[in-house]
Formats: sequence, structure tokens, C-alpha cells
Amino acid sequence: MLDFDGTIADSLPAAIASIQQMLAELGYPPQTAEEIGTHIGFGERSLVAGSIGQKDEKLIEQAQTIYYKHNLENIKQVKLYPHVREFLELYKNKLKTVISNKRDEFIKLILEKHRLKDYFAEIMGGDSAPCLKPDPCAINNVLKKYNVPPARALYIGDMTVDVETGKNARVLTCAVTYGFHDAEKLKQTRPDFLVKDLLELKDQII
Repeated sequence: MLDFDGTIADSLPAAIASIQQMLAELGYPPQTAEEIGTHIGFGERSLVAGSIGQKDEKLIEQAQTIYYKHNLENIKQVKLYPHVREFLELYKNKLKTVISNKRDEFIKLILEKHRLKDYFAEIMGGDSAPCLKPDPCAINNVLKKYNVPPARALYIGDMTVDVETGKNARVLTCAVTYGFHDAEKLKQTRPDFLVKDLLELKDQII
């Protein structure tokens, strides 16, 4: 099981750029990537609401619509991280799913653009998953559906929330250091594996 943003695709810059465009269009003060980054990892609604500093549902919905418009354009330029395709091909016969807080539509568009969608049995994003990370219910549902014992499952992500989610589901966890959180921050959550490249896992997954 894999996270998406920061793990499979380098889509975080597109999300940040889209927020910055949204803020400008709505007349909110500009924010740096670091400021926007504090709201990343918990779904688009949380990202938008946190970025505009509002709790009013109508304002959040208005901002989300504008964010989605810009992100649909920006994700056309999203690239994969090194060796993602090779990793998926290497384990093409293993059950793989995407479990992410990102909007399903964006995940599928990027996967289809790079012709990766067929590698995954399921894509569970912020729209289709019954919960958002760090709640483990999406992982638990996958384990139950495909009759996979937790000890035989691995969740791979780039943020501390991903490691926390995997631990909450009692599956093995792997943190990649090329995404949004650096190695030192990830080490604090004590993942089972910490890698700079997905292909480092080839001797660990059997």
C-alpha cells in the first residue's frame, strides 16, 4: 500500500502553486511554500481551509472550487519520483493499493497520465476512503477485503502521518526521505524501514 503525494508523484509543488494562485484570486495575503506546507497531508479541505484561515463552509467551498480549477491545470506537469515505475513493475504481481488523503480525481488523472493506474487494485483517496489518515480504517478495509494479515502488509509514505497511520493499522511501515518530510523528522516516528529510493526495498519485500 502506498501514499501518493510525495511518495509516487512529486505533486506537492503543484498543490502549493494552486493554493498560491487561489489566494491571489480571492485577495488573501500571499503565503510561502513553508506556510502552506503546515496544512498539507490531511486532505484538500484541510489544506484550503487552513490556507485561507476560515471555518465558514461557504468560504471554504468557494476557495476549494478555485483551488481545484488551478490544480487541474498544474497537475498536468506533475512528474514521478525516480524509480517509481521500476518499483511498480518489479512488484506487478503483488497486491498494491493507493491510500491517500488526496482527492481521487487528481490521483487518477496523474496515474493515467503516466500509465500507472493498472498497477493498482484500488485507489482510495480523500473522496472514496471512509476516513482520512491517520485513522487506519482505509488500510483496515483493504486488509479485510483482500484477506491480508497485517504482518504481511506494508504501507509506504513520505510524511509522519503516513507512518502513524500504518502503525495504527499494525502493518509494517516504510518512510521515503525524498518527499515532504526529511529523514530526521521521519525517524522520530520510528518506521520499520527508512529509504532514499523505493528500490532499496527490493531485498525486503518477498
